[in-house]
Amino acid sequence: MTPRDAVFVYDEFARHPSNIVAVYAFDATAPQATPPELDAVHAWVRARIGHFPRHRQRLARVPWDLDLPYWVPDRDFDLDRHVASAESGLAWDAARERIAEIAADRMDLDRPPWRVDVFAGVRGVPGAPGDTVTLVVVRFHHSAGDGVATRALESKLFDAGAELPVGTPDEGRTWSAPFAAARAVAVLPYRLTRFAIGLRRTGVAAAEVRERTAAGLIHEPPAFRPATRFNRRVDPVFGFDLVRIPLSAVLRAKAAAPERVTVNDLVLTVVSGALGTLLAELGETPSAALAAMVPRSMRGVAHWDSANQLVQLSVDLHTDLADPVARLLAIRESARREKERSADPAVLRRESRVQTSPAWLLRLAGWARARRVFDELSTVPLSNTTVSNVPPVAARLEFLGAPMICAFGALPIMDGDGLRHVTTSQGDELIIAFSADRTMLPSTAHYGELLLCSFDRLSAALESAEAERVLEHRP
Repeated sequence: MTPRDAVFVYDEFARHPSNIVAVYAFDATAPQATPPELDAVHAWVRARIGHFPRHRQRLARVPWDLDLPYWVPDRDFDLDRHVASAESGLAWDAARERIAEIAADRMDLDRPPWRVDVFAGVRGVPGAPGDTVTLVVVRFHHSAGDGVATRALESKLFDAGAELPVGTPDEGRTWSAPFAAARAVAVLPYRLTRFAIGLRRTGVAAAEVRERTAAGLIHEPPAFRPATRFNRRVDPVFGFDLVRIPLSAVLRAKAAAPERVTVNDLVLTVVSGALGTLLAELGETPSAALAAMVPRSMRGVAHWDSANQLVQLSVDLHTDLADPVARLLAIRESARREKERSADPAVLRRESRVQTSPAWLLRLAGWARARRVFDELSTVPLSNTTVSNVPPVAARLEFLGAPMICAFGALPIMDGDGLRHVTTSQGDELIIAFSADRTMLPSTAHYGELLLCSFDRLSAALESAEAERVLEHRP
């Protein structure tokens, strides 16, 4: 396992699960749909099992964490431990609770780190063309891949025309903990030398970053932000909900912007408006602007051999700006600067320290993070909430003959990040799904309304500004 992937193992604890969760809704009323009975689901999964990352491998840790973990064959692999299709006829509210429970539940890394849960006959799903849908929840451990990898996986799982895996791959030699420990001891001098060289290299890079920052060539984000109610210790079981916005309305708002913006810029502005309004309603308006942690794929930017190829941007949400258009343009500029910073060669060299860090140091860092106390903090490092935006899902996907209606993610919450968002698009709609500590956000429905109102205000302001520009240029 690479150090970037191992971090998700060492950082995990009860209130910091390292799960990737994607939920797919299929039209169960379609004429060609087959009832998702357990035998049918098992057969469907068994035929596609080779598409799962680490589908027959489990994680094995070297004694005393002398070296990084290994992926090793699971000699006791049992499909029943990874596939469940037991609940039927749930209402949407109950299904949301089950999705949250699945996302919050830590995976057993003594088994291959994936699971598929199927819920048949779910009633009241937003946007469903029929009375019931089938929900398929796909979960795997973050050490096996990131959110972008989900998009590649789903096209293999749900594309009826995709080729199925052929044969059983070579499982490799048998895992031996004593041999791995002996090997770790033997290579320890090399690991320490490599770590020392890495420290020297990243130290030089850090000095270069400071010079480039002082010269205005790159812009480092503020190190701290005001703490909000969402930046405290969390209850791992959270509230989950989503809002749907017509994609045509999103594209109209994008086209009406006075400068070129992205859909993600619009989503960040919508979240900024909703979060600022909510805190104002509670009498908790922060003393300075808040920020969002925005994952960015580094594919095509950097050459990493890890399953996870993401960096975390800290994008200013400019919650102190009342005008929606001004806030959108300010967020656009902040996002642009963060993208430039994350791709800067000096920054990439500085952040490469994790690649040479020994396993015991990564574990120690994870142990220290697990013991951080958030309840009395007045500031938090870098960001206040997460806003993740995954690429659009592939078209014409299906499950047991049922066509897909929509797909969305469910991010588990964690200490210091009790409100998290993930955006997906499918067909003619954009979905913002959000997870939140129930004590911090008692009503997910109200927050959903604030998100929709924030989008409506932004759209109206953009259309009004566009109309004014047209009048100014009219002869």
